[in-house]
Amino acid sequence: MTTVEFLKSYDPKVQEICLHLREIARELLNDSEEILFAGWKNFSYGTADSRADKDLIIYIAPFEESINLGFYRGANLPDKKKLLKGTGKLLRHLKIKSMADYDISDIEQLIFEAKTKRQGTK
Repeated sequence: MTTVEFLKSYDPKVQEICLHLREIARELLNDSEEILFAGWKNFSYGTADSRADKDLIIYIAPFEESINLGFYRGANLPDKKKLLKGTGKLLRHLKIKSMADYDISDIEQLIFEAKTKRQGTK
């Protein structure tokens, strides 16, 4: 199953946001692999080293009326604007109901920071 096929079961608005986030991810993480985790209902970007959390950078998880743009080590990211949500040891996410919810440059900066942190762990 492809990522586009996976998204077809979601509302068109959710699909559109996911595809927009996917474009941003592909541009900023162009040396990363897109991995579909259909059972976990998300697709992730990371190194080709493995599918373990330690090798993943971000995930896009569609829900019925929103999308989580997740950061596998989001708790370690500089988040000056306090945009990231979550209370786990490492995972943090943005809950997106519309692309107007966040400034695109803030999303891009968080993805850039996540990529930079990931590259620093090799």
